Amino acid sequence: MLEQGEERLLVIAPHADDEVLGCGGLIEKACRFGNDVKVIIGSVGDIAFRHKENGVIGAETRKKELEEALYYLGCHDYDIMFKDKESAMDTIPRNQIVTKLDDVITCFEPTMALIPYPSYHQDHQVLFNASMASLRPEPKKRPRLIAMYEYPLIVWQYPKVNDVGELYLDITDSIDKKIEAFCKHKSQIRSSDYLLSPEKIKKWAETRGMEVGVQYAEKYHLLRALL
Repeated sequence: MLEQGEERLLVIAPHADDEVLGCGGLIEKACRFGNDVKVIIGSVGDIAFRHKENGVIGAETRKKELEEALYYLGCHDYDIMFKDKESAMDTIPRNQIVTKLDDVITCFEPTMALIPYPSYHQDHQVLFNASMASLRPEPKKRPRLIAMYEYPLIVWQYPKVNDVGELYLDITDSIDKKIEAFCKHKSQIRSSDYLLSPEKIKKWAETRGMEVGVQYAEKYHLLRALL
């Protein structure tokens, strides 16, 4: 599908770095083969991270890192929905988020939509629910494929998402670019004993690859496919 260069891929991500963690290999492949790729980030903002001794990471830093990561993967089409609600998207009225996503989907007309797996984080949960509302079946809003992407921290979530299909993407030829793109998010890099470290991200892709007999893979949880 991607090799034909006819897809319109929409990635909806809660935060800057989630797009690479979940879909970095897919974004790189889609762009390399000439498909249209658009990334929507829920929010960036000034926020303190516990893994950073120097305190608050500014919104402008996060936006610059996002741009560098996406450009490295070949994607130049992205937008940020809310500029000051990072880790606080649960304070935004749901209809405001759904309306923004409705407008994006109507204008971009994606053939494939990737949405965040609903982990423990409130922003992931909010954006997952809003995405499900915006991707409701309608004649003029019909991506042929809708799936959830994962990231390493879904190991800590309850309840589990069941009764969905499984999709794997071989990213063996994209893994190095995925890791390098994540490293563009310098403020987010942890040491190797954390799940959100370059080493663990590569190990996660290796584990998913092992499940389907390739060296490295991304796993997607299928919600709907129209053949």
